[in-house]
Amino acid sequence: MPFLSPERTCQIVNRMINAGRLDDLLDLLCDEIQALGVADGYLINLLDASGKSLTCLKLRYPTEFQNLEKSYLGYKFALNNGQLNARTMASGEVMRVTEDNATSEEVNILRYWKIREMTGVPLCAPGARPANPTGVLILLKQEGSIPDQDLARVTELVNLFHGSLSRWLRFAHLEMLHEESKASVAENRRHLQFLDEMTSLTSVDKIYELFANELFRQLPLDLISFSLVEDGQMFPRKVVASKPKFESVRREWENYLKQNPYSLDPTSSGSAHVLQRNKVMLFPDYRDIQHLPMALHDRKSLAIVQQARTILISPIRHNKKPIGTFLSFSLDNPVTLSSADLDLIDYLTSFLGTAITNSKLYETSQAQIAEIRHLNEMLEEKVQELAQQASTDQLTGLLNFRAFEQELNKRLHEASRYGGKDSLALALIDIDHFKLFNDTNGHAAGNDILAMVAEEIGRHIRQSDQACRYGGEEFVLILPRCDLEGVRALSERIRASVEARRFETCAGPCSISLSIGCTVYRSGDDRHTLFSRADKALYRAKESGRNTVCAF
Repeated sequence: MPFLSPERTCQIVNRMINAGRLDDLLDLLCDEIQALGVADGYLINLLDASGKSLTCLKLRYPTEFQNLEKSYLGYKFALNNGQLNARTMASGEVMRVTEDNATSEEVNILRYWKIREMTGVPLCAPGARPANPTGVLILLKQEGSIPDQDLARVTELVNLFHGSLSRWLRFAHLEMLHEESKASVAENRRHLQFLDEMTSLTSVDKIYELFANELFRQLPLDLISFSLVEDGQMFPRKVVASKPKFESVRREWENYLKQNPYSLDPTSSGSAHVLQRNKVMLFPDYRDIQHLPMALHDRKSLAIVQQARTILISPIRHNKKPIGTFLSFSLDNPVTLSSADLDLIDYLTSFLGTAITNSKLYETSQAQIAEIRHLNEMLEEKVQELAQQASTDQLTGLLNFRAFEQELNKRLHEASRYGGKDSLALALIDIDHFKLFNDTNGHAAGNDILAMVAEEIGRHIRQSDQACRYGGEEFVLILPRCDLEGVRALSERIRASVEARRFETCAGPCSISLSIGCTVYRSGDDRHTLFSRADKALYRAKESGRNTVCAF
């Protein structure tokens, strides 16, 4: 028997509906968990966008450990380590852990946090098979065990929240991926801007400065010298420091290099060796090799650059052939350069050699600028594509819930601004007995139905109308400049066409029906009041036997 009364369930659902973001919904779940009083602490761990780990988004530790809560908020739990979170996600079942059945790592956790029992509750749809949880609720009990009836109350509460949690989590993942894509596009634009600036410069000196600053921005290096081959020697052309505090050592080293150009004999210096081999040379920490034999030219350079730690020497190439080298140091502390960092340097130095050559051949640079502009256009198209993906339901091709809210708010603002002179209508569409259909025919057939109903809706609406998938088997139509009779007539056409159609699904031909509730904007309406009337109209349609249209 459910422990939540219909009235209490209604109160919670109303608060869930009013949650404006995932964090608000989780706060509400936390309040309800604490109100149950069945555990001394808890963690709410939800699946991250990669699907490979859980992230702790809310937690409450036992009283004596509550000062550590901020430290563990955002902690990630791997799903391949065999611990409680991973086992609960894999099984989709409630799991209890005590010292009697815990892994060695879990025993340490139980003892450290002074916990007698940890219980993992999967956050999944009730009765779903496979469970495919969206996360795990970990309950912490310091004394005794959580009774089965209390655990049943927790499970009922989790079941109530699951649908909203799943939707908000998907939205949060989409928003995060969208932000990551924007950051990636911004970085690519910055990189393209750098390349564009490089090709547009006619001063080689400015090219060196721009290249050094870009390298300082991307890698933790502090001092760079550029040298080019001319007349059988390699002459220093520029020395650049990352910070003003290194200016004195920069000047002294530059003066030494100008007075002592490199010989091209590969045994005379590390730079000459790199030039001849046409390959990068990396010394992770100079202190590890300072006792070894070294070319006199390099020994004198390092006597000037006494703080040198990591040393990187790379060829500067044009058409894959070395035309010089750049020598860089990290000062005071060694740095770790990954293979990706070295690949970046290899790419940039090839472009550097080209830019140096092209500074004397301005006409050649114009073709590169055109290519860069083309890449910028491609990036813009990618941004638009990502924005489209973030606002579209992949199954139906309709606007998703997030885009629906944005579109409805925009249309309501217009209706309010013009005093309701241009009518705005809303229709809420529900597929009748869809859960039974899924249970009978399978979710794949259900997905076929959702996609084909969306297609059927699209055949009837105007170009100015917006069809959205609200969630599950529900659709919403936003109809600007449409009165009550208009939305009723459109809804009836959609209902009749769906009723008359035999839908070819993977489970065979099927027939379905729709219940539709519709309403129009009234002065003073916000999105909640307008949607509430459409929802009431849909409820009446269902109460009237379904497969009908009701207006309110």
